[in-house]
Amino acid sequence: MRTFALVLFFCLGVALAANPQSAQPQAQSAKRVDALYYTQENLLVNGQVKTTTYLQRIPVGSLEELNRLTRLIDQPARQGGWEFDAARKSWILRDEVGLAVAPRRARELYQRALSTGQREFYLPVAYTQPGRGALYHYRIGIRQMLAEATTSFGGSSRERAYNIWLGARKLNGQIVAPGQVFSFSARMGDVSLATGFRNAFVISGERTVEGVGGGMCQVSTTLFRSAYFSGLPIVARRPHSYQVRYYLPTGLDAAVFLPQLDLRFRNDTPGHIMIQSYVGRGRITFRIFGTKDRSVSWTNPVVSRVIPAPATRFIVTDQLPRQAFRQVDWAAQGAVVNVYRTVRHSDGRTVRDTLTSNYKPWGAVWMVGPGTRLRDGRVLYATNDDAADDHGYQLPTQTASR
Repeated sequence: MRTFALVLFFCLGVALAANPQSAQPQAQSAKRVDALYYTQENLLVNGQVKTTTYLQRIPVGSLEELNRLTRLIDQPARQGGWEFDAARKSWILRDEVGLAVAPRRARELYQRALSTGQREFYLPVAYTQPGRGALYHYRIGIRQMLAEATTSFGGSSRERAYNIWLGARKLNGQIVAPGQVFSFSARMGDVSLATGFRNAFVISGERTVEGVGGGMCQVSTTLFRSAYFSGLPIVARRPHSYQVRYYLPTGLDAAVFLPQLDLRFRNDTPGHIMIQSYVGRGRITFRIFGTKDRSVSWTNPVVSRVIPAPATRFIVTDQLPRQAFRQVDWAAQGAVVNVYRTVRHSDGRTVRDTLTSNYKPWGAVWMVGPGTRLRDGRVLYATNDDAADDHGYQLPTQTASR
């Protein structure tokens, strides 16, 4: 808003340059008179709303200049959005109050100023607050960032990356009322080819295969972490079957298989909360904004009952030539992982909970062409490979890692 006057001067100068005659003073305007008006913006920062007013002063030399000025000043209210302010080192929400000049009244005041020898006059400006600006967010309790979480999907296929972007976009801006339980499945809606999702790697039963919506578990895991770090009660969450290597630290993942397997958490804060998502440069981030009425701490994952990963298996497929290898599953140790969280509320309550994840040992699986010779000397065919049946594995169409 503080740069508005400079932009206005520039625009007005360009307009006058395009029509030199209009810059000539008319009979009724022998001298220039300053038109004054105020611009306003609301800033929501550190849980408080600050309204700032800026006085703008624009010299006017004719009715034509005044008409152009009033058209340039008119602007709708802008609600803005949450952004990080590097100078304040804080997340802020900035909006702009809408302006509308009454043109007939402005001309009357201008002519009166000329006739009475005034050097300035105030423009008649009506102000409109944004419908969902800083004041709105403050009233419903969305006042500051509670927590954020980021995971990386670098190396994923284009299909999986697209699904992550689409899923994150569907959740961006979602608002959860006080006492309401957020359901990932309900908010995400139908995940199918018909709704724009693509085939990508998913964990299905005892194997990793391609399925519609692959990547949704990365969306749910990242959102789960932001809710968990915010200190919100987790109503429903299940870990993956095995430890997924790109969900470090382990024990903080949330698998979904929509609509049957869901992620749910409750908003037990004094006001509404809002979910913000961002996807870029191979990373997905979720932030939760609301009223900060608690502090949250958690331990590093405590790993126990470690079980080594099974031996690597090789499965023959006619879709690959001899000595061709294609990995379709990755090794992971089995383990029990506990994460301990402490939530201290401003009213003195302290809530401690344990997040437990039981992971199965998971073996690497490679698909190979018939007649492939392994390092141990074995030559593999469908009759002597490591699968009595094919376990549902098919050669993936995607070449990137999961």
